[in-house]
Amino acid sequence: MFAFGKRTGSVAESRVNTRLCTDRFNGKYPHVGLYDCREKKVWIAKALSGQAIRTSHARLITGADNATSTVWKDRFMCFWFYTPRTGEGYIHGYPIDWEEAQLLIRIDMQWDYDRQRLIPPELSDQLDENLERQIRHGERIADFFKQSPINYPLNVHYVGQRATDSQFYARRVEPLNK
Repeated sequence: MFAFGKRTGSVAESRVNTRLCTDRFNGKYPHVGLYDCREKKVWIAKALSGQAIRTSHARLITGADNATSTVWKDRFMCFWFYTPRTGEGYIHGYPIDWEEAQLLIRIDMQWDYDRQRLIPPELSDQLDENLERQIRHGERIADFFKQSPINYPLNVHYVGQRATDSQFYARRVEPLNK
């Protein structure tokens, strides 16, 4: 009746909760999403009564007990997608034109999503290679939206822990369905 004991799942077994996520997008709502670096697949939060942008990334992964768990996210890159006129404010003090669609992709130079390990700050060549891999993953995320039925352009930003770690307006994606 009740199951007491140790959890049997592991980080390697974590996966996207398909009850809350989908791999299709209709272009009509702002949302959070995950990029599975192992499977190279984009997942976005379902519309959820208009609350898809407020959903925690950790909640989208099965096995996450709370909305702040990070260990379960170690192989998933997080992103936020804002349709035109749905965001507001600055990102790390940088002005964003919220009249346009924005794709914010979280990057972390020191975390290797592919190998699931921390890279020491003194290994600058490995940090640079890791950042290049994360940018390539980000390009796949942007291409997912380019293939979606959106009829508006979007700006891609790579957001690090600080403004100096970020790349604002790194790419502009024009829709295929204009």
